[in-house]
Amino acid sequence: MSSNKMSSRAQVKKTKNQKAADKTDKAMNDVKRIGIISCCLIAILIVIGLFIDTDESYAADFMDQVPDQFTSKVSDPSTGMQTLISDTETDNYISLPKEFSGTTADGTFISYIYCMDRRLGMDNLTYYKGNSVKVADDIAPDIETINTTADYPGLLYILQNHERLGGNDSENYYYTQIAVWWYVDRANGFNDDTNYKITDGTPSDVVEDSADDKYDEYDNNLFINNLSVLDKQMLNRNAKGQEIKQLVDEAVANEGNYPQDTGVQDIIVDQNSITYNMTNNYVETSVIRPTSSNVNFDTYTVQINNAIGNVQIVDENNNPLDPTSISAGTGFKLRVPISDVTSTNFKANLTIIGYFKDSYDAYIYNPENPGAQRALLGQVERPSVSTALNLEASTIPTPDTASNSFLVYGIGALVIIVGIILIIVANRKQRNAKKK
Repeated sequence: MSSNKMSSRAQVKKTKNQKAADKTDKAMNDVKRIGIISCCLIAILIVIGLFIDTDESYAADFMDQVPDQFTSKVSDPSTGMQTLISDTETDNYISLPKEFSGTTADGTFISYIYCMDRRLGMDNLTYYKGNSVKVADDIAPDIETINTTADYPGLLYILQNHERLGGNDSENYYYTQIAVWWYVDRANGFNDDTNYKITDGTPSDVVEDSADDKYDEYDNNLFINNLSVLDKQMLNRNAKGQEIKQLVDEAVANEGNYPQDTGVQDIIVDQNSITYNMTNNYVETSVIRPTSSNVNFDTYTVQINNAIGNVQIVDENNNPLDPTSISAGTGFKLRVPISDVTSTNFKANLTIIGYFKDSYDAYIYNPENPGAQRALLGQVERPSVSTALNLEASTIPTPDTASNSFLVYGIGALVIIVGIILIIVANRKQRNAKKK
């Protein structure tokens, strides 16, 4: 019998050991499986990375600061012209150098830049900053017989929304350049169904029989519209051309969204309305709420320059605020732990900087050679304005501790009474139970 018990115990022990080993093997298999899956995922990511286009961006969007001048350059002329939109029906096509860029005097790249006058040259010239696109400008520097002037605020809409035209960077540059040319024609008052000459400023009666007519006219410097009638007809038959036309139509419709006068940037704080209070733990101000007469007021920062004690910046619910970015309309309070204040005086000097929504602009650059085309370069600004506050409170109302004490005493008395009632009820139940 003893032998059988020992044998049973050994069997149980062996079974337990086997189960433990099985669990270990399962865990190791899970680890291996996870390792294999991870390696596969990493391999997939590496393969994807090999096919991602890492070329430098060709988009000519907005710079923080545009230069006063630059030198023009056609990037990598050895690659030839780029033609993405053509028409087998008429043998028409629209081509352009892949990129038109600007460089500093020492050859440093500034930005890729769009052109405004297709029929004119652009390479290796010095360009100077001219008017904003929001200001009326001559159609082209060399057109003296044309009295037409135009502003081009819709170009800002194109620069902001051109990426939706798709394609890689170089292709998108091509599509956007066509949109710029088409919009400039519209802004200059040129109809899509008419070719214009430089002779007297009136619509010409020239009809293009083929694409060759267009280029003959451009070579002779006769057409002043960027895109000819045949160009626009071809674009209307092309799916990508229709997308470009829609962007141009929207640019015309949204011209009024880019006013020349962006309003006064101001930040207003009613310092006389600021009051001070002492709680059980802090000395604090009332809620301070900066405002502005400009509807584009967006965010503000609070900078503590000098203060008594460890000043904290909180919202109206006493939650900590990030002083480097507070939304317009959100108020803040300053508070100092009572332990940091040696008297009831409160002093703080601070600077509030108000920031307004981005202001977009673009500038027309005129070439040193009046026979060359104008260039376009965009700029985005973050308008801001600051104001200083000197806060000081000679006397601060102390908290009403008496009312607080009465409240505490009242709650304590209520708890005692409830406790006594519970004790009495419990004793009564106990006596009734004994009687039974």
